[in-house]
Amino acid sequence: MTFSPYVKGGIVLLSGLSLFWFPWPVTVALMFFSGLVFPPASLALGIAADLLYYPGTGYLWGTLMGGMLAIVSALVRHFVKTRIM
Repeated sequence: MTFSPYVKGGIVLLSGLSLFWFPWPVTVALMFFSGLVFPPASLALGIAADLLYYPGTGYLWGTLMGGMLAIVSALVRHFVKTRIM
């Protein structure tokens, strides 16, 4: 996956703005795609989602989901780079 730096930045920026504009399934999909170009981005976006929308009780679902997506997207990125997948 060789994208230009502008495309990579655009994907990460769009997924960051999706926290405000789109429903959560679209945000999760964009978090995964941004994690493919920059793996820590999905964790950072999960933390940002919790900071914005945390109700005060329960688990930090955004951070947990962002962490899982960061791990999965890092593995997928590694497998794609080594052409295992």
